[in-house]
Amino acid sequence: MIVDAMTIWGWTDVYGGCEYRLDEAIYKKMLELIKLTNKIAKKGNSTRKSIWVKVPYASKKYTWKNIVFRGDIYKEDDIWYDIEIDGNQVFSYDNGRCKGVFLDDNDMLDWLIETVSKVLIMAQNGEYEAYTSDIPFYKRKGVIRRTDYYAIVPEAREKFATTLSKSEIEELLASKGTTNSFEEAMTARRFYEACLTVYKALGIEYSENTVLRYWSDNEAEKSKYEGPTPKEWYYAVADGRDDGLYMVPLDDADYYAGWIRRKEPYFTHEYLGGHASDIINEYSYDFSLHVEPDWDSDKCKLVVIGDSAGRSTDLIRAFLALRKAGYAVELRGYEVLVNRLLEKDYLSVVEEERCSYTGTTIAGHFARDEISLSEICDKDVLDKIVQATKWEKPDEVKLVTHIK
Repeated sequence: MIVDAMTIWGWTDVYGGCEYRLDEAIYKKMLELIKLTNKIAKKGNSTRKSIWVKVPYASKKYTWKNIVFRGDIYKEDDIWYDIEIDGNQVFSYDNGRCKGVFLDDNDMLDWLIETVSKVLIMAQNGEYEAYTSDIPFYKRKGVIRRTDYYAIVPEAREKFATTLSKSEIEELLASKGTTNSFEEAMTARRFYEACLTVYKALGIEYSENTVLRYWSDNEAEKSKYEGPTPKEWYYAVADGRDDGLYMVPLDDADYYAGWIRRKEPYFTHEYLGGHASDIINEYSYDFSLHVEPDWDSDKCKLVVIGDSAGRSTDLIRAFLALRKAGYAVELRGYEVLVNRLLEKDYLSVVEEERCSYTGTTIAGHFARDEISLSEICDKDVLDKIVQATKWEKPDEVKLVTHIK
């Protein structure tokens, strides 16, 4: 069977996932493949093994594919093995979860066994590095200094532009992203009021038409505030899966201290939602406000968490507003946010942009934001970016000196 790029693409649809079983013949082939990939030396404690291979491609003579293997036979009855090609899962076996239909991936495993065997021979003969020397830049990972990128594409600076004032930036830098203090007696009311401080700082408007989880306080509580109470604001704007926060007495610091530490009877897993910190539902993936307890006391502090480019200004303004209001607060993401703001960071250079929530380290440099080469049509610009980028070398394939 001839395996080309389209064949491999089809495997991702059919074999990705681990809710299946293997018959005896295919199970033995998986064990054979594990034995082969175990001949590749590990880096540290990771089971990750990476190889590059050429495969036929319709519009070209060939294209490069990166195959990544993870997992091992940990014990006779404990096997986890995962295979990705160009970041797409094509095989995942977990004997603790295997169920359902039998999977016939005989052709794929045969090809992988043959391919890994060829790579091992090249590595043994010292030929693999030369074999992978012409992997094109767009298949590799690279990083470029943000200042170098802006020098090539000046208009790109607008994508990351901030509306922060000079005084806000100075205040942020002076703060170092923290207040170096703790909340002595945190309560549910103080948390709700902190959330309202953030809503006001970000210009979020209250509207009963957008309420996700409606909450209405009693008249006595309403009389303490002009307009909706902080708790009403929270349930109008936040995710709402609050771990039972709505039941915590507003002014009982001891109760809140037990709840935030998930101690009974203050906390019950019956109401576990895991999103009490998602105080703005629309921002859930890249903006959250946590209450982080000090485990040696009843003290705690607020932590604004996030570092995405799209929410940079909101994260910084929320932190500064809480700090100004007297809260013990930390901005977790400070270094990434400041380096982006001052243009002292790197951008990862990728073939196609993927939504990343954490960033990655490439060629020794951390990069939170990405540039997609596929979106650059100007060849002169593309060439300049390629030249200015520090490209990571393909993973080496070194053989273990002995196998257990």
